[in-house]
Amino acid sequence: MSASSSTTGGRRRARTPGIPSKCWCGVGITSKTNQNPYRRYYRCIYAASLRLENDNHVFKWVDKAFTDEIQQLDNQVRMLEEEVQFLKATIRSESELSEGPKIMEPKIKISGGCVILAVVLVLGIMMYKK
Repeated sequence: MSASSSTTGGRRRARTPGIPSKCWCGVGITSKTNQNPYRRYYRCIYAASLRLENDNHVFKWVDKAFTDEIQQLDNQVRMLEEEVQFLKATIRSESELSEGPKIMEPKIKISGGCVILAVVLVLGIMMYKK
């Protein structure tokens, strides 16, 4: 699992894996300002409202958050694929023992990349509509 942190003025920001939804202080997250509407980021609303600098409240660039989120989803997809393969092998061996040899073919095959791409597109669309 990947986590993000940055150092600002010698203080280390809190690690926030993936796309943050709240800061460690419990306050929500903002992702844009009128001064810089084209460079999106996630920032603790409390820290942003007080214009805090060198603090340990959440700050994360959107592109880094998406990259972290994709890596987490990719790891989850890999783990699920391994589990599915294990379950298929278990079912196959149990059915061979009870009924003799039998071939099971998957009816639908969706790659992990397709799932990740769909999730990233949906998250991107939802974020930019806000």
